[in-house]
Amino acid sequence: MNTLIYRSPIRVLSALIVATVFLMMPFRQAYSLTVGEIYTISIEKINSDGTLTTGATSLGLSTTATADAKGKLAFTFSSSIPDSSSCNFMVITLKNSSGATERQTVVPCPASGATIPLGVSNVTNKQAAAMIAAFAAASSDDPIMAVFGFTVVRSEGISSAELAFMANLIRQGISGANGFVADMASKGVTASQLVAYRSAIVAKLADPTTGYSKLLKDSVDVSSVADKTLEAAKRGEAAAKLLGYLVKAASDAGFSQDRVLEAFNAMGGIVVPLMATAVADGNLTAATKQSIDSTVGGGIQKLNADRAVEIYTQALTTLGATGTDLSTFQTAASALIASMSSAFQAFDAVFTGSETQAAVAAADATLTAAMNAAFTAFTSATASSNARITTMIANIDSALGVSTGLTLNEFQYYKSNGSPTNWPVMMVIPTDWVSSVKSAGGSVTYTRDSLSIPASMTWIGTCSNNTDNDSGSCAANGATWTTARTNYAGQGIPSPYADLFGIQEDVMIREFARFAAQNSAGMDMNAQNTLEKAFSDGMGTIAGNISGTTNGTTAISTAQKKALVELMKSPQF
Repeated sequence: MNTLIYRSPIRVLSALIVATVFLMMPFRQAYSLTVGEIYTISIEKINSDGTLTTGATSLGLSTTATADAKGKLAFTFSSSIPDSSSCNFMVITLKNSSGATERQTVVPCPASGATIPLGVSNVTNKQAAAMIAAFAAASSDDPIMAVFGFTVVRSEGISSAELAFMANLIRQGISGANGFVADMASKGVTASQLVAYRSAIVAKLADPTTGYSKLLKDSVDVSSVADKTLEAAKRGEAAAKLLGYLVKAASDAGFSQDRVLEAFNAMGGIVVPLMATAVADGNLTAATKQSIDSTVGGGIQKLNADRAVEIYTQALTTLGATGTDLSTFQTAASALIASMSSAFQAFDAVFTGSETQAAVAAADATLTAAMNAAFTAFTSATASSNARITTMIANIDSALGVSTGLTLNEFQYYKSNGSPTNWPVMMVIPTDWVSSVKSAGGSVTYTRDSLSIPASMTWIGTCSNNTDNDSGSCAANGATWTTARTNYAGQGIPSPYADLFGIQEDVMIREFARFAAQNSAGMDMNAQNTLEKAFSDGMGTIAGNISGTTNGTTAISTAQKKALVELMKSPQF
């Protein structure tokens, strides 16, 4: 870390459902259904109490189809199909001519008149078993639980006993006293917002273009016995998006996405120790635990990147970034997200059904390396050109009405590998913004934060000999080091630039305090949850300490204050 079909989908149109399914079967040539076999396809729904309609409550929706020469099924339902007004999820079941269930999948109920693509494979069969059990145990059809179920069940090799155990883990992590939902509620997310949140999750899962069901269909479309990595890559792409639905749905429901990211830690506080005990007790294999750790851990890392990109984009736009500046950032951000998605695609190839803990761990190491490489590329791609820095300096000179004599070297920083690079566009834009404020007769005033400076920030302060710039050198020469925030105005830097540097330093202090707290917390996910909330609140405190006007009359808006702070944050993915 740098200090940074199937030929057609299911269609729900005026009570008509049409689908073609390619089912992958282990140990059968072409991974298809038995050619010429007649299969029965039925649809049931998950009730709000977590039960499955069956027997006397069955929807009675079924049809038959014969597997073609490629082992595919094409079928049509002429009866009314459930939609999101009556359910969150449906279960599609395929039985052979002997009445034995060969495959199942859980799919979100679509909006009325919408299209829901469908893909069924060995992995979806395992996911269905886990989620049907979890829904029943929780007496709920909670979409949050479904997303985690899709996320953690990645392999067809998971045993029935493990699936039952994992279903219970998911349920406890989400609905436990200090779990995912309770944590969000404790931080102000209302009951009505939670209702809207769950509805938004279902809608995102069911989206006919970007939803999980569509991506699983794509994975089945490209599956090939000759090259199994094709299906795995598409399945990995779907996995990379799953947890993102939980985060983005928060905005649709009217509360901060940060509450969801923090709630992951609350859930981890319950699930992580239970998984460790489960392995010791033999309820989970080491390979299954490793797959959960890797998939969820990598997913959250990607979520943090997605969230950072979204925040940076909003902040840049708020402070007036346009043209090449915005294009530079967007190009770098698109490459980052694409690279991380590719890393997930490659990772899912490890799940063959017989994967070992060592194999998953090796794939996880590859995933982590790919994620870090994507981040490094992002930091390089967002660096401003020499010409852009020169323009920024000219804007400073114009705002101050003097030639400052500033040079390119004064607007560089050192990366973790020791090489210098120009300021990123995320720092250039707020600098230009305060220049425009100064030129328009406005002002930016900042009252320094009061959080204690972490011991690791040995360079913040002054030495009594006025020659040493860090505490170690100062002490080695027998002088006295005084830890303190930098007095930029005292260094001769004029306002508003001194204030901007003050904001940046206080953000950095909060970041280093966060790093220290993360290291101390270790695997204590409840402690991690607390420190993340403290960091988020701290950024709000810094923004609240900013005042001034954009032109001598119009007060700096809350959005502009927040944007200044967000752009001063280092990208921590």
